[in-house]
Amino acid sequence: MNGSYLFAAVAVVFAAFVQYAKCKPGSGDEILVQGPSRVLFVGHPMMSMHAPVVSSVIENLNIASSETDGISAEDFRAIRETVDVEANNPGDSSANIARCYAFLGGQASYFGICGDDDLARHISDILLDYGVDDLTVRVPGLSTTQMFSLVTPDAESKSYARFEASHTLKADDLNESIIEDFDYYAVNGFMFADEEQIALTNKMVDAALSRNKGLITVLASTECVKKYGELLKPIADKSDFLAGSIEELSELYEVPDRKELFRMMTQRTAGIFPQNRAVILMMGSKGAVIFYKGMHYYVPTEAVDAIDTTSAGDFYAGAVLYGLLNGWDVRASSQLGLTVYGDIVTHMGTLVTPKCLSKVQLVKDAA
Repeated sequence: MNGSYLFAAVAVVFAAFVQYAKCKPGSGDEILVQGPSRVLFVGHPMMSMHAPVVSSVIENLNIASSETDGISAEDFRAIRETVDVEANNPGDSSANIARCYAFLGGQASYFGICGDDDLARHISDILLDYGVDDLTVRVPGLSTTQMFSLVTPDAESKSYARFEASHTLKADDLNESIIEDFDYYAVNGFMFADEEQIALTNKMVDAALSRNKGLITVLASTECVKKYGELLKPIADKSDFLAGSIEELSELYEVPDRKELFRMMTQRTAGIFPQNRAVILMMGSKGAVIFYKGMHYYVPTEAVDAIDTTSAGDFYAGAVLYGLLNGWDVRASSQLGLTVYGDIVTHMGTLVTPKCLSKVQLVKDAA
C-alpha cells in the first residue's frame, strides 16, 4: 500500500476507535508547562555497539537476548568475534532520553556509574556534545558496561548486555539533596534491577515529592514492566508525566482491552487535580497518542525507510517530554517527537544526524 494512503487509513481507523472509546480530541494548541524545566536522569551508563546481521546469525549464536539480564563474558566475546560493529553510542534508556531532551534545548543532567576507561570517556564526550550535564562517576578498577544491539533487515534488534560498573550502583551514591537543583526527577523502568537500585529510586522519588518537585516515569520496555511492575506502578501513579508503549501500559495496568486503556488514560489526566498531567502512549507503526486534560491528541507516523529502530522510542519520548515541559504546545511537542524519531531510525545507531537540528528548528519556527 502507498505510504500516504496507509497513513490516511491508519488515521481514519484510529479516529473511529477513539470515538468508540469516548475519548475527546484536543486541539493540540494547549501548553502544559511553561518551563524551562530542569530534569535529573539516573541510569546505567553503557556503550551500545550496533551491528547489522541477518536472522541466521542470531539463531546460530543461540544466546538468549534480554533487556534486563546480562550475558556471560564468554557469550559476549562470541558475539564480538561474529559481528561487524557499525555504530557506537551510549545505549542506556535514561541516557538516550537525556540526550534527546538536551539536544532540543532542555536542561538535563545524567548520573550513573562507569568504569575508569576509554568507554567512559567516550560516553561523557557524547553526553557533553548533546548538552547533557554529565554527572557520571568513574570508578577505578571497574569496566564500563557494554551492550550489543544486533539489527536485522526489518530494522528490529536484539540486545545483549555485559553488565559491569553500571550495576554496582548503591543507594548512597547519590545524595537526595541534589533534587533541589531540579524541577523533575525521571524514573526509568530499568532502575529496579536490584535492591540497591530500588532503594535509590525510592529515595529519590520521596525526595522529589517532599520538596514539591515533579516526577516523570518512562516504562522503558515490556520486559521491565513484567519484572518490576509492582514497583513501577505506585511511582507511575504519582508521576506528573508518564510515557510508555501501548503494550507496556496495558501490562502495567492489566488492561488488555485497548478501548478500556484509552478510557483509563483519559480519566487519569482529567480534572483540576489529575493523577497524571500527561500520558505519552506509543503505538509503533500506528503512531502515538498524548493524553492530557481529559483529552487526547493523536500523532500519526510518517513514512520513513527504517534501518535501526533500537531505542527509537526513548528519543520519541524524550522529544515530546522536552516540548511539554518547556512551553511548547502539544502539537509542536508531537512534531518534535516525530522529527527526532524519523531521524534516529534512518541509520545505524542512535546519534542524530546533522540535518536533524535544522528540521527541529523548522518545527520550532512554525509553532
